[in-house]
Amino acid sequence: MPYLTYKSLMNLIVRYVYLMLLLVLSACSTTIQVHSEPPSYALEQNKSSTTWQSFNNSLPNDNKDTSWFSLLNTGQVSLIRRLAIIDTAETSIDAQYFLWLEDAVGSLLFERLLAAADRGVRVRLLLDDSFLAGEDSVILALEEHQNIHVRIYNPFAIRGTNMAARYVENINDFSRTNHRMHNKLLIADSTVAIVGGRNIANEYFGFGKVRNFRDFDLLAAGKVVPELSNGFDLFWNSGWAFPVPEIVHKYASDTDLTQLKKDLRYKASHLDHWQEMYQMNSRTRQQSWQDTAKGMLSGDAKLLIDTPHFETKLPTQVSEHLLQALRASNEEIIAVSAYLIMTDELLNTTQLAIDNGVKVSFLTNSLSSTNHVAAHSAYRHHRKDLLRLGANLYTVRSDAANREEHEVIGFYAEQFGLHSKVTILDKEKVFVGTLNLDPRSMLLNTEMGLLINSYELNAAVREAFIPDFSPQSSWQLQLTENDQLRWYSSDKVLTQQPAGDTGQRIMDFIYGLLPIDLEM
Repeated sequence: MPYLTYKSLMNLIVRYVYLMLLLVLSACSTTIQVHSEPPSYALEQNKSSTTWQSFNNSLPNDNKDTSWFSLLNTGQVSLIRRLAIIDTAETSIDAQYFLWLEDAVGSLLFERLLAAADRGVRVRLLLDDSFLAGEDSVILALEEHQNIHVRIYNPFAIRGTNMAARYVENINDFSRTNHRMHNKLLIADSTVAIVGGRNIANEYFGFGKVRNFRDFDLLAAGKVVPELSNGFDLFWNSGWAFPVPEIVHKYASDTDLTQLKKDLRYKASHLDHWQEMYQMNSRTRQQSWQDTAKGMLSGDAKLLIDTPHFETKLPTQVSEHLLQALRASNEEIIAVSAYLIMTDELLNTTQLAIDNGVKVSFLTNSLSSTNHVAAHSAYRHHRKDLLRLGANLYTVRSDAANREEHEVIGFYAEQFGLHSKVTILDKEKVFVGTLNLDPRSMLLNTEMGLLINSYELNAAVREAFIPDFSPQSSWQLQLTENDQLRWYSSDKVLTQQPAGDTGQRIMDFIYGLLPIDLEM
């Protein structure tokens, strides 16, 4: 953290005065109410598609009551599969995301969505409004395409170009704007889907320069896909998903769409070399889908999804079901969560599991690896409580030995951290979704995920995360006899928590003094 110079002090004062003025002005701001739009629903599976017929015929068996899964353990594999899904789609694409940036990865995927729309595919894109500040022109131009329909979830009434300012400008409506749609879902032709933790931006796929994440998601097929489509429709038709023209009071034209395509091509071109090396050729796409199908693992999946109707009830359905699954475990719980902040119920559930002889292990970010210092500050309030209960607690090393698996050659970032949301339960269950083990995910945002019964999938996910718990890639926390924390790794033992720099420690200390645990 740089020293506080006169110039930086004046900038802080100016910013404070600006925020105070916004607070005063926001008292006059309007709010947004639930509304009604003509409903739209997922299209039925395209039975005539030769590619999807070949895919379905190549699954290990044709049991219609089975769901099928393939691990997307690295960013490269996950991006390749997303591109393949979009490029293969013949009738429909439904995409629902918390964050979709217009960087190289985001532009490449936007470009492919536009190409799909150009060939007649219906595209429905549902985005949370948290990170759309300054992106109104982009989503307006996308909406201009006759086959693309964009809706914004729970939009801000006053739409400044700065995200932080938006919250201040809409402060009189904070209870609504503080509730966000954290869901992440991609479905093609009601046949295949991707569920998991990844947002759409460079750093979630290993292409970041400032930061990269170790993330995780699943490719899904079979019985669960229509359930995922129904979940998408639930949000699309909820009354809280607003068509872009109703929120962004500007106009787009064919010229804007043409310019957008040029802008996307320029940004996406940064990944052209990578595509030449790794992207599957369209001539081999059908064979690639056949090979993918043959390797998929079967399971009995249950979709956990929060209701978008938050005005009368907190969206806690996913967390409630996951807590029930934790309480039903009788052997082992391995929880991987980017942010780990114990609610009373989660702490009690952990204690109950350990008292019943269940081995409980958590993996989360260290101060040095986190992208959210305030969340880490809230987490450290609970470290000793977890260790005293008998839980095993691990935090990610920013210099993790396995980070090269999750970063693309030539894109080694300044920082590396965890973004996965996975829970392994005993030997037969696994949860993969968007829910972090923190109050924001469990009580405030909408979340989704799949709770899957499958010995094969459980074993595969367990094996995928073994390197993350190794002493070369994580710190194991322990308490000394004098109740002092120690961080153990393969090459050293620390007496204070690992941090990137002194500035991080200072911010962590300041945030730790604030009563922010329930907001993280």
